[in-house]
Amino acid sequence: MVEVIGFGLAGACVALQLQRAGYRVRVVDDGHGGSSQVAAGLVNPVAGRNFEPSWEVQKAWEIALPFYQSLGKRLFHSVPILRLWFDEVDRAKFERKRELVKPWIADVTDEGVLWKQGGWLDCPRFLEAAREEFLDKGGEWHDAPLGGSQIWCTGASGLIRRDFSDIDHRSAKGEILTVRIPGWGESRILNRAGWLIPIGGNLYRVGATYDWDRLESGPTDEGRRKVENILKNFTARDYEVVNHVAGIRPIINRSRPVVEFQEGKGWMINGLGSKGVIYAPRLGLEMVDRLK
Repeated sequence: MVEVIGFGLAGACVALQLQRAGYRVRVVDDGHGGSSQVAAGLVNPVAGRNFEPSWEVQKAWEIALPFYQSLGKRLFHSVPILRLWFDEVDRAKFERKRELVKPWIADVTDEGVLWKQGGWLDCPRFLEAAREEFLDKGGEWHDAPLGGSQIWCTGASGLIRRDFSDIDHRSAKGEILTVRIPGWGESRILNRAGWLIPIGGNLYRVGATYDWDRLESGPTDEGRRKVENILKNFTARDYEVVNHVAGIRPIINRSRPVVEFQEGKGWMINGLGSKGVIYAPRLGLEMVDRLK
């Protein structure tokens, strides 16, 4: 029996991949949810201001996309990402990186560069579908650890608690708004000093803030103001805020996942940062190989 502690993106992928490989799996989760429950699920192959492809993104996404599709529901929404120029210096920087990011270029215009292979995962629906399959196939579910071979997928809360005492982290709180903008019709994901994701029905998710020091839970007025300023990067239209959420990104090494074994404790998978949608399914397969 393998015990997976935590059922966010990482824990769900690990539990399902192990179960599909024939392992008996027990999930330990209190049902309170973590950052995965409120995550925007953004998949951006080339992130940041320096046009750097995410670490081993192509290899990871070739595993992740079929995994999400295997759950039999439309969980991942493929949407092109328009990375808007900041200025001419920014565009010149892109030109120097053009060859490096060529696999993800769909188009280059006066507005910006259009990335392909982008989109967003409906994280709450994914977690529901993953739990449904896990339980339907005989998985056990408990709210407290029982012991045995353990894999800790406890995200930012585990890093803050120091579940694995030798791991330093630089986790960051992020806040996100869902806004209604009637009649706008923007169908692309927009990216520049933040992002905007169209999710249907005149609704858009906008984010996100980064707070490295104040990791207390819950949305704040200051966070809302910052996200509303991000929205102004993309449109001057009137909007209505319909939801405001906050979560803490588990960051250890620049959003590169960390897999570590500690004698007497078991395995830890953590540090996925804002890239959990890309890397979590690959980590599940990695654990299958490591436990052989």
